[in-house]
Amino acid sequence: MLSQMRTLYRLALLGAALFTAALPAVAQTYSFSSCQNTVSLTVKINSVVSLSGPISDGQGGHNTTLIFFGDFTLTSGGSTQTYSNVVADGSIGYTPNIGNITTFLVEISRGGPINLQAVLQGTGDLIPSGMFNGTLPPLSQFNIQGHVYIAVGNPTKFYTIDTYGNCSGGAGGGTNMPIITSVISAGAFGAFTAIAPGSWIEIYGSNLAPDTRSWAASDFNGNAAPTDLDHVEVTINGEKAFVGYVQSLPGQINVQVPSDIPTGGKVDIVVTNNGISSKPYSVMVNSVQPGLLAPPSFVVNGKQYVTALLPDGTYVAPAGSMSGVVSRPAKPGETITLYGIGFGLVIPPSPAGFIAPANTKLALPLQIMFGQTAAVLTYDGLAPGYVGLYQFNVVVPPVPDNNLVPLTINLAGFSGAQTLYIAVHQ
Repeated sequence: MLSQMRTLYRLALLGAALFTAALPAVAQTYSFSSCQNTVSLTVKINSVVSLSGPISDGQGGHNTTLIFFGDFTLTSGGSTQTYSNVVADGSIGYTPNIGNITTFLVEISRGGPINLQAVLQGTGDLIPSGMFNGTLPPLSQFNIQGHVYIAVGNPTKFYTIDTYGNCSGGAGGGTNMPIITSVISAGAFGAFTAIAPGSWIEIYGSNLAPDTRSWAASDFNGNAAPTDLDHVEVTINGEKAFVGYVQSLPGQINVQVPSDIPTGGKVDIVVTNNGISSKPYSVMVNSVQPGLLAPPSFVVNGKQYVTALLPDGTYVAPAGSMSGVVSRPAKPGETITLYGIGFGLVIPPSPAGFIAPANTKLALPLQIMFGQTAAVLTYDGLAPGYVGLYQFNVVVPPVPDNNLVPLTINLAGFSGAQTLYIAVHQ
């Protein structure tokens, strides 16, 4: 009865404005899963009441709307419920002037007693034809955070879609096996292709995580960092790494490397997402791989500035050189603070995966140069209260005024690979 009333209501709304385009000739099936949450939704379009579009919006965008009879099968927590031959909506919209976004939607009874939706949003014109043809672009292209989900119930619960098809690779050809495509040391600290014990690395790929978040205090066990974040685990040479950040779309995981992995050769990295593991990905491991914090936002006129802080929180860079950043050159004799990763062991020992104590010191000798002049370091150890982050308190040496003083490091003969600058003025 509900479906019949909805059919009459929608046909009445369409009235004389309704027109039909080329209707799908055969049944189409779309399957979506949130494997992390053991929720799957399969939508089968059995027959079409109306299909309008794609209709141009006159600004390069288009919209297609669909009303159809279909079957919606929801699997959640091991139980399955099928809603057969219900009236449902579908749409494909591309809005270049509003976010440059493509939206794919299928739903029944939004806000009603059933309320099932699958929504996918991504950047660009992902379905240029605007047609329901049973095949969607790769899930990785639907990259609008928080807008790739299955919605269930009233009040509504939302589950991030991480797979086309069921969780073992069913209809729709999907699979949720994680795939690693690249590994680098933390991007803001040099993005090196080799890693080091205790350093932070970034893992990129697909199907790496079910959601997007950083670790929180509740994820820690005392001072010990988590090795599992929302059922995402990473092993390096068979040892569990410490998971600080997971991102579903595009896929990314940030982890701290265990302290005792072997160096001087390659090791395998494996990502496990909800019990399903990736193929191994090999990376080179050096004993140290030092990098100073210097994100892309600190590039000025093509020159990469190191991130350095004065005691009052002002950044060291030419005044007004970066929008929204309060900065000025450092003066000789002032103490500035730099941060880094990959600088090796400290004394007393503090293993990876634990919040750093106060007053540690690098085991290896470190030299920081301003041009050809060595600086005095008043502290060179782990940053207290952080995990795997090093802190360097540096007295600016007497060098000539210059907005582009080269800043280099030497860690027991290992020269840093970054090209960095700092501004110094009397």
